[in-house]
Amino acid sequence: MSQATPVKNEVPLGIAETHAPSQGGQTARRGPRMPQGASNAVKAVVGIVGVLALWELVVRLLQLPDYLMVGPISAVEAFFSRPSYFVENAFITVQEALAGFGLGTLLGVVCGAALYYIPAMRHFLYPTLIAIDTIPKVALAPLFIVWFGFGFESKAFVAMAIAFFPLVINTFDGLSSVPNELKELARINKASRWMQMTKIEFIYALPSIFTGAKISISLAVGGAVVGEFIAGSSGLGYVILLANSQVDLPSMFAAFMVLATISLTLFFVINMVATKLLPWRNNVK
Repeated sequence: MSQATPVKNEVPLGIAETHAPSQGGQTARRGPRMPQGASNAVKAVVGIVGVLALWELVVRLLQLPDYLMVGPISAVEAFFSRPSYFVENAFITVQEALAGFGLGTLLGVVCGAALYYIPAMRHFLYPTLIAIDTIPKVALAPLFIVWFGFGFESKAFVAMAIAFFPLVINTFDGLSSVPNELKELARINKASRWMQMTKIEFIYALPSIFTGAKISISLAVGGAVVGEFIAGSSGLGYVILLANSQVDLPSMFAAFMVLATISLTLFFVINMVATKLLPWRNNVK
């Protein structure tokens, strides 16, 4: 009679690692991990604080005069000396930037899709768009002011002109990168052209489109400021020009820091939306 083979008590690998006894016979327990998003946010804050501290240190060590350079502490003090002044002008700039970004995103995605789906338009217009993109947007700002006046619309259209091109190029590149295998699979399953566009091509192009949106949102803020430089009586661009004329560097750098905060906040908002809409990309560290 053959001997019965003893059955080994096998433990799944994940459980074995978690509850493996440590030296001394005690069970090792891992503490709770910080979520990846929170960890990245902490690292970003630490990096920003480090840069600001280095900036302040350099200004203090070199003992630079106030008319040449000021540190972040002086800029923060200038902001809190009249916070409503900076907040009100920042709100105007944000409105102009968001209006330009929204219009630029809509037109950019539509134009990028048209270039991809209409070959004749791609051959004739794509080189033209590239040529127009090489023109400095500061040179276009006076033209928009002639067309739309000195009000809100001209600044929004300057922001739109700057935010438009990254969306066009990224939308076109995203649609062009769809693998041929997916297109063939759609044809085999007799998917309609509309279903191919909405269920495969645009879904596959979304990461590239959101990459263009992250670039465009910061450019839109800069575009609004450019419009305010040319013809503005309000907004952070006007604040910077006024501070420059008065050699008020603390106020100027306070406006720079507010602009950087706005751009960074809007960037992270778009990144958060992309994380929610593109869960399959969340594993990218």
